[in-house]
Amino acid sequence: MIAAIIAALMGATAYAIGKSIQRQRQEELRNTLQIDENYVTDYVEYPLVEEPENTPTEGVTILSTINDGEFQRLWVVINGVTTEMIERLMSSEQVDWAGQSLPLNGHRYCRIHATLDGESYFEAMTTHVLDGYDSESQTLMTECDIPLLDLEEGKKVILSFVMLDHIDYELDHSEAEIVCQFGSVEVERTGQAIRVVWFPEPVPFENGSYGKGEFLGAEITASGINWILRHDGVSQMYRSHEFSDEAEKQTYWEMEQSWLAVIEGLERGAVIRFADGSSREVGLPLSSSLSEGDIVKDHCPCGRGTINLYQVVSITIGGKTFSFE
Repeated sequence: MIAAIIAALMGATAYAIGKSIQRQRQEELRNTLQIDENYVTDYVEYPLVEEPENTPTEGVTILSTINDGEFQRLWVVINGVTTEMIERLMSSEQVDWAGQSLPLNGHRYCRIHATLDGESYFEAMTTHVLDGYDSESQTLMTECDIPLLDLEEGKKVILSFVMLDHIDYELDHSEAEIVCQFGSVEVERTGQAIRVVWFPEPVPFENGSYGKGEFLGAEITASGINWILRHDGVSQMYRSHEFSDEAEKQTYWEMEQSWLAVIEGLERGAVIRFADGSSREVGLPLSSSLSEGDIVKDHCPCGRGTINLYQVVSITIGGKTFSFE
């Protein structure tokens, strides 16, 4: 089975003669993300070697990046990834590459990770880039999403890519076996195109004895939607906690999960519509953050690719539709 998957990966990539593999990947990515069709102005491409004979055979090459309001999304080509490494990645036990299931305790599994200035770890191996492997050049295109909270504006940081072999999902990264160190790149936060819309009237919701809340508007980016909302209990949810006992911890957990379930229930059916008559469902939040005061922003991607934020003409959430120019 693993051999068949790897054979499929190898056969899925056939590249033109005359351009470096990195340059071809960059063009492929631009088309896949529909950058030109959607007039995405904040998508940044890095200068690359054009000639195949000058293509790097080791290290990491940045293709492009975009600031989506919550993450700095980075696409890179990792050089020197052997077929044995790909097999090791694919054969990790109890990992569902198409879904959300995680390894069970005690199972070994491999991942490609990125470390920020040698400290924070981010998983760089994402499902939709598994077709990014080219066996002939031994290169793998992958994506890494860095929280903007870890990228101070105007400051460059070092992002290092490594392949780690874990014994257990809960294992501390510092204890994992480093299979390979691929190389490092400099990263910085880039500018962002954003469109803010405020609803003429809030979309209210309730959460039983925990209280009430309301959606106030949305930030539209090329990558998706950041919902702007507030609700009772925000100050409790978005602060550091030191629990006196397990009962207090359980009470907090129940409160937090209750709010998340109610809010995600409303966000699940949200739809954005465009001037050409098309529409797209908004995904569930990848993260939530406390903004100014008691305002919460839920970062929800709109699937793979991008959207033309200036062509959005209406938003539906919580059974209410708001139209705007």
